Parts: sequence; structure tokens; C-alpha cells
Amino acid sequence: MGKNSLLKSTSKAKKKSTAKKKAAAKAAPKAKKAPAVKTKKTAPKTTQKKVSVKDLIMKKFGVWKPETLYTVRPNETDSKDSAAPPFFSGSEEETRRIKELLLKKFDLAEIKAAAEKAAAEKAAAEKAVEPEVSVSYEPPDSGGTITDDPMEKAMKYLVAAFAVLIALVIGSSMINKNKFYIHATDGALEIWQGRFAPMGEACLISLSGVQPPETIKNIYSKADAFPLIFNYYVEKADTLLIVPGLPDFAGIKTYLNKALAYATTPAANEAVFSRLNNIELMVLLYKADVSASKPTLSDLNQAKGFLSEAARLGIDDLKVDLIHQKMDAVDQEIAALKAKQAAEKSSAKPAK
Repeated sequence: MGKNSLLKSTSKAKKKSTAKKKAAAKAAPKAKKAPAVKTKKTAPKTTQKKVSVKDLIMKKFGVWKPETLYTVRPNETDSKDSAAPPFFSGSEEETRRIKELLLKKFDLAEIKAAAEKAAAEKAAAEKAVEPEVSVSYEPPDSGGTITDDPMEKAMKYLVAAFAVLIALVIGSSMINKNKFYIHATDGALEIWQGRFAPMGEACLISLSGVQPPETIKNIYSKADAFPLIFNYYVEKADTLLIVPGLPDFAGIKTYLNKALAYATTPAANEAVFSRLNNIELMVLLYKADVSASKPTLSDLNQAKGFLSEAARLGIDDLKVDLIHQKMDAVDQEIAALKAKQAAEKSSAKPAK
């Protein structure tokens, strides 16, 4: 009985609490939801300031610098033992002499002393030659002594030093011009010559199909380089001689004249002149034969003129004898033709 009464009291208490909550909920006014306000986002207005032309012209821009400077890494494949060609060539004594000449220093004091010494010697020599003459004159009113102008002296020393410098430049330029360099390229041999300047070179000629010399040098002399060019032009002339048909005498003479410019010995000059004379001889003999084949007196005289011109060439005695034989044959033909023409004239005269 006590248990049932306890359960009833707890259920009554729960019902009272729920009834109170419902009553409180009815009494409280319902809160209305506030309408959502949509706000339009607008970018802030910026006023752009006008820039004048003067401000644009005077505007300065800083120099941009990278954080780390670019550096070139050394190529490991390059040869570390390579060296530039020597600045001088020739014997050791000549090389030392030229080097001392180029590195020689000039002192203006020494030049001045040398000039004063030369002037004193000249004055002494003139005084010794001139006769003694007594001259009386009044001293100048100023009472001072005449001295040389220091500016004039300085100009003299400057001119002398400049002349010495010019001489050194010309000497080194002549030495550089006598230097030659040979480079083998694809199927050709290039010959370079030093400029008329203390340093520098330029390509002189490219010889196609020419092999480099057996001895390799850093610097070649004129005696080493010119024979290569000479032989190249002579071989070109020989090639035109062996072509089928009538040889190209004009082309052969062109190549031989080019070779003559690079001949370094009397024997090479003589060989070229001998070939040129032989070509001229063949041409003149051909012209003489053509003229002698025509049965006219003018053509025979022309053939004799060609033979006379050929006899004046620098040829050997055998060829001279051959030309004289041809001239005798032409003279006989001329005599026979003149006799024939005289007989025809005499027979053509009417009988009296």
C-alpha cells in the first residue's frame, strides 16, 4: 500500500510540471523573424591622378640588378695547355733584339740632354769655320739675357718622342706583315697574312684541293707560304693543257701570270717565263701557218711577220732554227708568187 501511494504522488508531480511548461509557452509572444537585408558590395571609388608629360619625361627608373650574377663555368673539355703563338719569329738573337726595341723606354731628360749636346757641337763647329769678326754693339736697354722658350723646348722633345713612336709602330707593322699562318679547312688550305699593323691578320687566299705542308709551324715565312700558291697556279695551267681539243691559251696565260706574282726564286721566274714564251710561240706559229697557206702576197708577208715576232721570243736555239727554216720557205713562196705575177703581166701586154 505504501508503494502504490508513492508511485501515484510522483506521477502527479510530473503532470503538474508539464502543465506549467505548456501554460508558459502559450503566454510567451512569438518572436517575428527580421527580414534579411541584402547589401550590395560596391568597390571603393579610386580617383586616378593625371600624369603630365613633363612628369613622364623626368620620371626616373632604377637599374635592375639580379640577386646573383651570371658566371660562365669553365669548359672541362678545353685544353689547359694551349698557348697563343709567339709574338716574334726568327732566330733567338733577332727575337731578343726586336723585343728590346719594342719595350725600350725613353726618358725626356736624356732626349733633352742629347739635343743640347748636338746644338752645342753644331755651334762649336760653326764658330770654328767662321772667321773672327769684331762687332761692337750696344747692350739692350732691358739689361736682361735672352733665354730659350720652355714651351718651344717641350714641343721639340714631344715631336722627337712622337717620331720615335711612329718608327716603332712602322717597324712592328712590317714584321707582322711578313708573318703567315696556314689553316687546313674542309678540302682547302687557307693562307693568312699579317696586316700592316702591330697585330692582326687577314685571309690571303684559299687553295682548294691543296694539302698542308709536312712541317707544322705556328708562324710561317714568305718562303714557306708563297711556293704553295705558286705551285697551285702552275698546276691549274697544266690542267688546261691536257684537256681535249684546242688548249685554252688565254686561261693558261692567266694562271701563269698569277703564279709569277708568287715566285720567290729566279728558277721559278724562269720556269714561268719559259712556259709563257712557249705558248706565245705556238700561237704565232699557228697564225703563220694559216697565213702562209693562202696564195696571196699580203698573206705571205703577214706570215713572215708572225715568224719574225716569234724569233724575238726568249726560246732555245733549236726553236730559232725551226723558225728560220719556215721563214726561208715563206721567202721562196713570195719569190715564186712575184715571178708568176710578173710573167702574167708580161704575157698580158699586147704585141707592137
